[in-house]
Amino acid sequence: MHDQIFKDLLEQNYSCIEFPVTPEQIRAAIAAYQEFLKLPMEIKSHISFTTNPNSRRGDVGYVERDPKDSVYNDRKRFFHYHDAIKSRYKEFLLQQPIVRRFVESASPIWQAAYNKGSELMEIFEHKYPGIHSRFFAADEPEILLRFLMYDWQHPNENLAKPHYDVGSFTIAIGESDKGLRIGRSPETLKLIEHSPGEAVFMLAKNFPELVDDNEFSPSWHDVVQVGETTNKPHARWAIVCFFEASGMSAVGRADARTPMKNG
Repeated sequence: MHDQIFKDLLEQNYSCIEFPVTPEQIRAAIAAYQEFLKLPMEIKSHISFTTNPNSRRGDVGYVERDPKDSVYNDRKRFFHYHDAIKSRYKEFLLQQPIVRRFVESASPIWQAAYNKGSELMEIFEHKYPGIHSRFFAADEPEILLRFLMYDWQHPNENLAKPHYDVGSFTIAIGESDKGLRIGRSPETLKLIEHSPGEAVFMLAKNFPELVDDNEFSPSWHDVVQVGETTNKPHARWAIVCFFEASGMSAVGRADARTPMKNG
């Protein structure tokens, strides 16, 4: 398996991997998230903490982004889930059944991502000794499951501008429609399709620094609106898990949105 993953990363900058979460689990989690989105802002924003005080990538909780107020120039609503929510917010979850249902549906997906990320880094451990512990030795590893809802409804235009993810690696778990494109450079972006029982594994901006090696380059990617969105309550949803190794420096927004010269 490791030979195929390495080959995929070198040839196309991503690899489709087995992922043990059913489409039914994903749909149930998205339904719970949609119910969560209907709650008042003071409830949606109540969960808020960080797994990394030195980087925004560690922020757990709910975010609404408007292009008028954001350098990202996109409109979306997302929640960063970490399983530590269950212990940190026990009383709040008992008082908020809709939030609790969302957490209960998100937790097994987060755990599956944790396990798959651990499996992947065991594969890389043979090539880069010590890499596994950089992710999984901490009490609260920087592993954030993002529930993402795009509201921008312009067919054939970007829902997410081209960029590198700012952590170490990413597992894209599910999406409502095609739209994710991955490549080595702006000229090589290719539309990706999720298959049931699979996820998309790609490297993020910090990975070459983490391993002190440029053999594997981070995945340049964007999201485009495919098809019409008439009468849809949202343009697109997705579930993605971000992994960051301990001790890594934060990636600047400009760096994340500038393709590498050797890309």
